[in-house]
Amino acid sequence: MREYMVRLAASCLFLWMAAVPDLKSQKIPIRIPALFLAAALAADLFWPSGIPKRELLSGAVPGAVLLLLSFLLKGKLGEGDGICLLVSGLLTGIVSAVMIAEVALVMAAAAGCFWIRTGRKDARDRIAFVPCLAAAQSLLLFAEAVRAGRSLFWQ
Repeated sequence: MREYMVRLAASCLFLWMAAVPDLKSQKIPIRIPALFLAAALAADLFWPSGIPKRELLSGAVPGAVLLLLSFLLKGKLGEGDGICLLVSGLLTGIVSAVMIAEVALVMAAAAGCFWIRTGRKDARDRIAFVPCLAAAQSLLLFAEAVRAGRSLFWQ
């Protein structure tokens, strides 16, 4: 459980580091995902854990699907979003990656509806998705911390 919390925290740190430039310029410097990708692969391969390696490595699938959709739709979806979800999935595993993607999609839809409703953005405008991923990851980290604290408290 402790290692999983460390992985969630590292993924949360990574996503917030990528969210700041994504909000400012809608571009993510390649050095941020590259550094965390190397750390995630090293941790998956060399750090013994209670999480099966197959589950950790399959965590890249949601990000790879998003990246593939970006190529197929010729840039309608950002490549950086797929790369960030891929790296985050390698850190946390397939279950967390799917949960993060689902929550982030709901958050992005809600934010888009709000911005359109208030007149700040048009329906054709792009919105930054990585901050939604970071917020979803933060919620998951908070929920796991509460769950871990409750299990320690009630034993």
